[in-house]
Amino acid sequence: MQDKTRTGYVLTVIAAIIWASTSPGIKYLLETHHVPALAIAFWRDAIIALACLIALAVLRPGLLRVSWRELRGLALIGAISIGVYHALWVLSILLNGASIAVVMIYTFPTFVTVGAWLLFGERIRWPQVLALAIALFGCALLVRAYDPAVLRVSWLGTLVGLATGMAHAGYVLYSQRSVQNTSPWTSLTYTMLFGALVLLLLWFASTALGITDAGQTTNIVQAVGSTATPWLILAFLALGPTLGGYALFTMALRYLPGRIASIVVMLEAPVSVLLAVALLGERLEWPQILGIGLILSATVLPRLLAADAPITAPDQAEQAEGRAALADV
Repeated sequence: MQDKTRTGYVLTVIAAIIWASTSPGIKYLLETHHVPALAIAFWRDAIIALACLIALAVLRPGLLRVSWRELRGLALIGAISIGVYHALWVLSILLNGASIAVVMIYTFPTFVTVGAWLLFGERIRWPQVLALAIALFGCALLVRAYDPAVLRVSWLGTLVGLATGMAHAGYVLYSQRSVQNTSPWTSLTYTMLFGALVLLLLWFASTALGITDAGQTTNIVQAVGSTATPWLILAFLALGPTLGGYALFTMALRYLPGRIASIVVMLEAPVSVLLAVALLGERLEWPQILGIGLILSATVLPRLLAADAPITAPDQAEQAEGRAALADV
């Protein structure tokens, strides 16, 4: 049991570090090549889906065969927790600013914790609650939410930010159960496929209504540009850190409860900031350094205080009921 738990922690930490490496590339595409955020989200998901479909069709065609019930569940979670999630993330940045949007997205471990309790009967332990509070406060410091120039919150922005966290929590909760019986590669292929389809529909809708940041461009291919550089960066972001991060995190859920993995993966935030310091020359203020320390402390707190203690027999019975309910999705 300890070996499996350790494996889960290692996979989650590596996933967080890999995910963090997407930030400089996305920032470069947005600021240098002016690629619309929604186009970046679509092409990342579409490239992953296409690559996985081709790879599985050639190497493991059996992994593409799923039952109608499985396909329905994968389509639903892909549409909401990949497609709608990425669209809400873009909208949250527009409404709240990038810094506050980061804090709002990291409410997802709270929704995972509550969802795991409601759906699977997983008990909420005090070290986990403490870790969540410390990590959220650390994130707020890290993105300089204490600065009035950064703090820009509206009711609509708050609702969109919380909805972003809820959508991402849905992926964690669904994957925590489906990964026990479904290959992570099967799950990734179909969720990314349906997520990309939703993003494509949202692109058409936003350009038709004139609410996109694409300027005069309505063609999602032309939105990326005609030169090779942005396409190569997109391909790298998709097939490298995005695919790698999702794959490792989904695998980690085989060994670690989603409520714990969600806290550990918050390491992505400080790693992203440290990469920006190293690669982009950004400077840290002392409250941001304190925030990094708090997040690091929060990610190890559940482990140190045994928040991931073995599940008792009553817990297992409740979780069995939760699995049955989730299977009806």
